[in-house]
Amino acid sequence: MKTERQESWKIQVPFHLDYCLNCGQVFRWKKLGNHWFGFIEGHLYRIEYEESSQTIRALRISGDTGRTGADSEGESRRRIERYFGLYDSLSAIRESILTNLREKGYNWFVGKFDAIFSKSLGLRILRQDVWEVAVSFLLSSQTNIPALERKLDALCRLFPQNEVRYEGESYYRFPKRESLATLCEEDFKRLGFGYRSAWLCEMVRRFRESDFRSIRTETYDRQLSFLLSFPGVGYKVAHCILLFGYSEMRAFPVDIWISRWIKEVFHVEGAPDRLTSWGQNVFGEYSGYAQEYIFNVYRNLGSDGGEI
Repeated sequence: MKTERQESWKIQVPFHLDYCLNCGQVFRWKKLGNHWFGFIEGHLYRIEYEESSQTIRALRISGDTGRTGADSEGESRRRIERYFGLYDSLSAIRESILTNLREKGYNWFVGKFDAIFSKSLGLRILRQDVWEVAVSFLLSSQTNIPALERKLDALCRLFPQNEVRYEGESYYRFPKRESLATLCEEDFKRLGFGYRSAWLCEMVRRFRESDFRSIRTETYDRQLSFLLSFPGVGYKVAHCILLFGYSEMRAFPVDIWISRWIKEVFHVEGAPDRLTSWGQNVFGEYSGYAQEYIFNVYRNLGSDGGEI
């Protein structure tokens, strides 16, 4: 049974909803008018943010499969604030990155990065489901974001039992591992995943939820080694999973945009593993936040940070 519950509340921290959902860390949220639609912990939400009053308005449209009854008072608020990383102190993160830049001898870049941070202020690292993150970024290899979004949508539509309809639109929960295990490599190829289809089959075969949960408490090196053991998972994909699935803020994914930016601004080149280590050294324990802010300014806002 579909249930609905509306909540609204004011927040006292910087928040930019569009930046959070349109910055390459998530691929299945849909914007219609001023509202964003997407799933958080199995629940479909319609969310909007009014910047002038710092007010979040959230309509919970559906409960998780098998759940009955409505959320308790404030449950949606807690769920949304956690998902959007609203407990992260952006001021402390900013200061940590700037301090690290000074300590590493990049004083000339401190002001430039401070401007980058100001321009992207309110962008936050999402706390996503690690299974969806792992599959999404595994399939992202050599694929642009619009194409990946279309292919993930096609994958989800193979499972009509996960559909939630609202005001004439269809939304789909991401299929669980058990559902994807009913498909074969040819099924994935028909969706346009090409050579990635074999990788996905192997991830589905090897994935055990207990393994993915347990490595949250492991060291960074153990986490990275575990992820790199999957076919198709290189440094970029592994660091995307670490950052967006495990909230490992030291992760520093290097895609073509970040690689190009590093070359243009710092004149540094190299393989993804070398550039990842470079980024972690330069930006410190919040390298992941630095990466997302740079990505947003460089790719989405059209500046390398040097002109701000």
